[in-house]
Amino acid sequence: MMSDISKDEALKNASNIVTLLSHQEPGPSFSEEARVKALEAAHGIIHALEKPEDGLIKFAYSPAIWMAIRVCVQLNVFNIIEQNETISAAEIAKTANADETLIRRLLRVLTAAGYVAEKGDGLYGPTHWTMHISSRLAQGMIKFMYAANWLQQTGYQNPADPQHGMFQAANQTDLPTFQWLTVPKNQEIWDNANTFFEGDRGSRPSWLSWFPAKEKLFPEGHQQETWLLVDVAGGRGHDLLEFLAKYPDEPGPFVLQDQAPVLDSALSLPPKVQKQPFDLFKDPPVQGARIYFMKFILHDYNDGECLQILQNVKASMIKGYSYLVINDFVLPDTKCGLLQSQWDLMMMVLLSSMERTETQWRTLLESAGLSIEGMYSPPGDGQGIIVATL
Repeated sequence: MMSDISKDEALKNASNIVTLLSHQEPGPSFSEEARVKALEAAHGIIHALEKPEDGLIKFAYSPAIWMAIRVCVQLNVFNIIEQNETISAAEIAKTANADETLIRRLLRVLTAAGYVAEKGDGLYGPTHWTMHISSRLAQGMIKFMYAANWLQQTGYQNPADPQHGMFQAANQTDLPTFQWLTVPKNQEIWDNANTFFEGDRGSRPSWLSWFPAKEKLFPEGHQQETWLLVDVAGGRGHDLLEFLAKYPDEPGPFVLQDQAPVLDSALSLPPKVQKQPFDLFKDPPVQGARIYFMKFILHDYNDGECLQILQNVKASMIKGYSYLVINDFVLPDTKCGLLQSQWDLMMMVLLSSMERTETQWRTLLESAGLSIEGMYSPPGDGQGIIVATL
């Protein structure tokens, strides 16, 4: 079993890389021996810096890279980019006869991974990886080992139908993913999903560790008229428990709302938390709360479904008093990180949904009649915070 690498060993590996590469004879490239040793040292640094929670998520989401490569090979995207110093997503989509949003989502992963260069918002150029993947031998391997038929059958449109997506094709169902998961025969899978939701943040910091929640949302002396916080579709209450641990002196009351079977598995909630079953699409949350908190909820649904959910939340909010707090990825329009871009493709596969850019979030929330108080970025590559009001 590999032991943890210490800070000193990480620094030693970094020093070894500098030494190996700086003592090479003049020439266009490094010797093979120096290159391999430097690469081993670089892997040592990664092992020292990467936390196990993040490393496991990285492996779990790594198929998104191959998915992006395979579809782009099938659409001849690498060859199109190779022939242009700079080319737009719109031009690529037109040449490849594919949806522009789909092209942007695929290339968001490939630019984050370094396989394509990002030249601006929706602008791309080749790297040495692009040139290699364009080669006949590389494409032969990719096409032989990885099939990519579903998007081809749908004309390379951006998936948005929750009843007819990749997940439905794989499981031979027309039920939306969450409905399929709650079918009794799939109980074990649904239980595993809810357990994953408890830890899906990995080691990335909780919003409560960097966002001044009390100062902004319920400062000293505020008039507590009703519920302090409602965790909307909050699963087993893991985020609500974090909130209570951060602010143990807040009397509440607090509400956890989700489907009844999920709430039944939430066993460790204190008395000041009420569990209330509800349907995200049919029922408004409890009326008049100070904070309506939604973590990783809206990224599960397309814009039409999100508008329906937001209308339900709006119906419960009090103007000038209530806040909607969304804890979700806010993708940058350029220079998106690899994890967020991979997560976006997994949402495409599992739910025919997406992670949204700041521009897309603004469009969605303003369409729902909500005013954005602010969008706040976390340290590192975690989920951001969006605060909205009526």
